[in-house]
Amino acid sequence: MKITDFNTAFQWASSRCARRETCRKDIETKLRDTELPASVAEAVVERLESEGFIDQARFARAFVHDKFEYDRWGRLKIAQALRLKGIDRKDIESALAETIDEEQYAETLRRLLRSKQQTLRFNPDDKREAYAASQKLLRFAASRGFEPHLVFEAVEQLSDE
Repeated sequence: MKITDFNTAFQWASSRCARRETCRKDIETKLRDTELPASVAEAVVERLESEGFIDQARFARAFVHDKFEYDRWGRLKIAQALRLKGIDRKDIESALAETIDEEQYAETLRRLLRSKQQTLRFNPDDKREAYAASQKLLRFAASRGFEPHLVFEAVEQLSDE
């Protein structure tokens, strides 16, 4: 579909927003790649927001749910990704608080670390190898966006087992 005017742009964008949750920045980026003037693109986005096709808080909740449940991301990585999408800090904080249960979060971290530990080849009796393995686990969990104090606690519990 060639997007050249307000009606075709709105039709395309509303169809896209109806299929899946979309944030304002994603739609603006897609409309910027068309031949549409900036003022018309802004009008399309404004209408999408006024009619409820785009809702930043709803998008944040859906994003948090998907990234935690399916991709096993931690809060830090999720929050950073949402900030890059232009989501307000209050919406990010409320989405994280509403969506992620503390016990489930800690259990997810422990399961991730156990799974990663099984892929590491090391002798648990050798202190150097055990230390190197724990460092790899720490880096792995940090790359997934889990908070350092929770990661240290989980790695310590894992090494005690």
